[in-house]
Amino acid sequence: MTRFAALRRWTTRIACGGAVVVAGVLHVPAALAFPYRADFGRTTVLSEQPIDTAAMGQVLARADGLLAASPLYRPGLSRQLVLTDGGWRWDILSIGAQGSIAFRRPFAHALIFNRHSVAADRVTNGAPLGGVRTLSGTIAHEMTHRLVADHIGEWAALRLPAWKREGYPDYVARETSIHPQDEALIRARDPHARVLAYYEGRRRVAAELARNGGSVDALLRD
Repeated sequence: MTRFAALRRWTTRIACGGAVVVAGVLHVPAALAFPYRADFGRTTVLSEQPIDTAAMGQVLARADGLLAASPLYRPGLSRQLVLTDGGWRWDILSIGAQGSIAFRRPFAHALIFNRHSVAADRVTNGAPLGGVRTLSGTIAHEMTHRLVADHIGEWAALRLPAWKREGYPDYVARETSIHPQDEALIRARDPHARVLAYYEGRRRVAAELARNGGSVDALLRD
């Protein structure tokens, strides 16, 4: 029994240690030793491929232009953009969000992106329908999640209904990954497809802001 108890203690310690390492990597992506880095003011870009700084600057400028239209926008926030090729680094970082095009974890400033092309201003999860967005618009979308969380608190942001939680970032980004002509086909294949929540949410948010005079505070409060 003594030997079994000791083994169990060591197993528990190893498991806990592994969990700490995984949690650390998920919140500090630089731990995966991305080979390329470029800094644009207070924005750090990590990438698996060489970074075209001119093209990346244009992508960031468009993203910030979209964000500037939101009353929640605060220029100059520090942020880290992590551009993957959808390979093993993505597999590790996206635990729990593998099918995403991009994501931001609560309480973190890193934005993680799936397969991307800076030159084409594009990011994709590989889905044949609803799987492609602009990189600049996706940066704006993910940064809006952070702006909302900073404005009302992380827990309150997580408790928002899905149509507000995802619809407002898409409203700011001025895009979703669904082309209008593909909506019917996606619904026919899977009426509960997650991507539809973004598409419907953006339309509902636009209607609600039109109704309430454009008050984002009222949108997030009601």
